[in-house]
Amino acid sequence: MNPSKSQSTIREHLEILIEDGIVEERMLPDDRRQRDLPWRFYGLTEEGRALLSEAGLLRAEATLQDMYTRLDTTPEIDKYAQAPRPGQATE
Repeated sequence: MNPSKSQSTIREHLEILIEDGIVEERMLPDDRRQRDLPWRFYGLTEEGRALLSEAGLLRAEATLQDMYTRLDTTPEIDKYAQAPRPGQATE
């Protein structure tokens, strides 16, 4: 179990990663936003991905994705996991 972190603490960490060019904020366009679903996302920049790759920290990415697909999730988790993301094709 992960220790509890406040939203402000997480936001502060994200801001540092953004300032350092490791992470970038990605927004869902206004016309694709839906009520009660997230519209702000964060992703690695090319520089961030290269840094993590050099440090050997991306090797587990495929394993973690595979583990996630095997999880029993709640309907609420599924709702958020299936929410539209920036860069996804629209139907």
